[in-house]
Amino acid sequence: MQTLDAIDKKLLNELQEDGKQSIKQLAQKVNLSITPTHERIKRIEASGIIKKYVALIDPESININLVVYCQVTLAKHQEDYFKEFETYINTLEEVQEVCYIAGAYDYLLKIVLRDMKEYQEFILDKISQLKIVSNLQSSFVIRQLKDETRIKIK
Repeated sequence: MQTLDAIDKKLLNELQEDGKQSIKQLAQKVNLSITPTHERIKRIEASGIIKKYVALIDPESININLVVYCQVTLAKHQEDYFKEFETYINTLEEVQEVCYIAGAYDYLLKIVLRDMKEYQEFILDKISQLKIVSNLQSSFVIRQLKDETRIKIK
């Protein structure tokens, strides 16, 4: 793990707030000149701390109105079942997050879709086709109270 000093942490917090800030703006905020600021950002990127830069889109503005959290149990706890499921589930564009979890279920999926009809088709045409899945439990988001991507770095 790379050691981050106070300036690195401030840069990371600033970039998480607005990844489109110019190097000049960032340099002013951390009280450095442009070149050292740029070098620090490149070093942080090269270390893998920053995975990528993205644009966050309002789902409703593009007619994505349904968020589903789906808990999945596999029929057997065997390595080949886990590999098959993970390989397949990562190909599905509707699935936004996949977590291998401890507890009553094996995986937690976050799925974003237009509506309930699209979810039904997703389950019938894509998930139910997997013979290695033994159980699904779905929860539907009524209202999202917080949607944060930033990790506060202290």
